[in-house]
Amino acid sequence: MELIRRGSAGPEVADVQGRLRELGIPVVDQPGVFELGTEASVRAFQQQRGLPADGIVGPETWATLVGASYRLGDRILYVTSPALTGDDVRDLQGRLSRLGFDVGYDDGIYGPQTVDAVREFQLNVGITTDGIAGPSTVDQLRRLHRQHQSSPAYVVQEREALRRPHRLAVAGARILLDPGHSPQDPGLIAPDGTAEHEVTWRLATLLEGRLSALGAHVLLSRGPTTSPTPSERASQANAAGVEVVLSIHANGAPSDRAVGAAAYYFGHGELRSERGRTLAEMALDAVVAATGTPDCRTHAATTAILRETRAPAVVVEPGFLTHPTQGRELTEPDHQHLIAGALTDALANFLVGATPAAHAS
Repeated sequence: MELIRRGSAGPEVADVQGRLRELGIPVVDQPGVFELGTEASVRAFQQQRGLPADGIVGPETWATLVGASYRLGDRILYVTSPALTGDDVRDLQGRLSRLGFDVGYDDGIYGPQTVDAVREFQLNVGITTDGIAGPSTVDQLRRLHRQHQSSPAYVVQEREALRRPHRLAVAGARILLDPGHSPQDPGLIAPDGTAEHEVTWRLATLLEGRLSALGAHVLLSRGPTTSPTPSERASQANAAGVEVVLSIHANGAPSDRAVGAAAYYFGHGELRSERGRTLAEMALDAVVAATGTPDCRTHAATTAILRETRAPAVVVEPGFLTHPTQGRELTEPDHQHLIAGALTDALANFLVGATPAAHAS
C-alpha cells in the first residue's frame, strides 16, 4: 500500500481519522487532511499498540488499525489465507487461554494453534467441532468466562521452557537471523549515506559466520537484493522450525543527539513473552558491554516478526543511525565485528541456558 503520512490528503486519510476517533483517539485536523494533528494521533495509536511510533500509516499500522475495530462476535472467525487478525481474535484467544486451552500467544492472529484450541474447546463443551468461532462458540465462551484466572497457558509454558534443561552446545541449533529492511524499503540513512538495510545485512552475515562456525544451522530471512515483508519473514521462521529469531535494525530520531542501544520482545498490556524478554536482555547487555553505548533498555512490542513467530524472537537496535558519531560507527567494520561478537555470545548463552543479568525494561 502507499504510505499515508503528513502531506497526504483524500478519502484514505479521512478513513484513518475516522477509525482513530472510533477508538477514542482525538484528531484535530480537518477531515481528509493529514497534518501534524493526525500524525500525533497516529503516533498515540502506535504507542498504544506496541508499534514503531513514526506517525506514518504503513501496512502494519493500517492492518492493526482495521483489526482494532472488531469486537468478539462481530464476525465469524475461521481459517483463511492470510489469516484473520484483529482485536476480536485476541479477545477469543485470551478467553480460551484463561480457561486452560493452548492458543500460544494471544497475538490476534486466527492461526493453526488458535483453531486447534477452538476445536478442543468445542469438543469439551459438546458443540460442533469445526474450529469455526461462530455465535454458538462465542456464546459458550462468554458463559464460561472467568474473571480471576491464573496465568494464561502460554505464560506457564514459557516459564517451564526456561526451567527445562537447555542445550549443551550451540551446535545443531536452528536460528533465523533477520536483517531489517531491504532494498525496496531501505530504512534510515547513516551520515555517510549508507542505508540501514546495508548495515543490517552486514551485521547479519557477520553473525551468521560466527554462529555457523559454532555448528549452528543459520537461516537468513532475506538476501542482499530481496525484499520479503515482515510477515513473510515470520512465516519463513515458522516453516523452518527455528529455535530462536534475532532481527537486527538501527534506531533513529528527529534529534541527532539520540544515542544508545535497545532491544524488543513480544508483549502487550500485562502479557509478555518471557523467553523473548530473557533473550532481549541478554542481547542488549552484551551489546552495551562490548561497545560502551548507552543502554536504552528492553521494551515490549507487537511488530510482525515478534508477534507472528512461534519461536522466541527479539529485535535488536545496536545504535542510532541518525547520531553523527554512532551512525558512522555502525558502518565501520571494526564496530560491526564488536556487535556481531556480542550477539553471538548472547545467543549462545541463551541456547545453553545461562542466566541473564538483572535488567530494567
